[in-house]
Amino acid sequence: MTHKILLVEDVAPLAESLLRGLTEEGFVVDHAKDGETALARLALRDMDLVILDLGLPDIDGVDVLARVRAAGMIAPILVLTARDALASRVGALELGADDYLVKPFAFVELLARIRSLLRRASWPRWAPLVCGDIAIDRDANGCTVANRTVALSPRERALLELFMRRRGETLGRAEILREAFGYDFDPGTNIVDVHVGHLRKKLDGATARLEAVRGAGYRLVEGA
Repeated sequence: MTHKILLVEDVAPLAESLLRGLTEEGFVVDHAKDGETALARLALRDMDLVILDLGLPDIDGVDVLARVRAAGMIAPILVLTARDALASRVGALELGADDYLVKPFAFVELLARIRSLLRRASWPRWAPLVCGDIAIDRDANGCTVANRTVALSPRERALLELFMRRRGETLGRAEILREAFGYDFDPGTNIVDVHVGHLRKKLDGATARLEAVRGAGYRLVEGA
């Protein structure tokens, strides 16, 4: 399957290099050099993944991220940023980014992150997973919580599927990073806690809940 990627990057030499490299790797890549162009392109809802620079010349990339997530776009978003402060990275994750890379970065790492996100966004056609009144339909984009439909990002879906398949078990952060994020290393932030926090808010009101186990990790439990 050929995946379509939107590259949102205003620095011409970097954009040209990434376009060339990603195309050589077999991806179909569109390029937007500013936020308005990116928003117009994403309105077509035909992209499999977005690579989003935060430092755009018109609209800040954070605003682009917030607007497309508010509009219901669920494709994975990989943020590229020169803003290496922890608060900036966590802020992007809280707004719905699935991953980030701080500039400068190695192309081979970018490829690994892209492939990991695309793997987790591809759902086999299996029966729904159910825990209490939470159900994941593998043919749909999100889940149902207490009979209401809830949109999930690819990373949130991967997290929820992991917890549902391992319900009742306490999963440590390293295991969550490996199984749901595809990392065999710690990227150096509280990325797990941020995404679990996001997911817990979306599951609010369900009969099953994600709970923190102090000093150990998280687990999905049913009942009060």
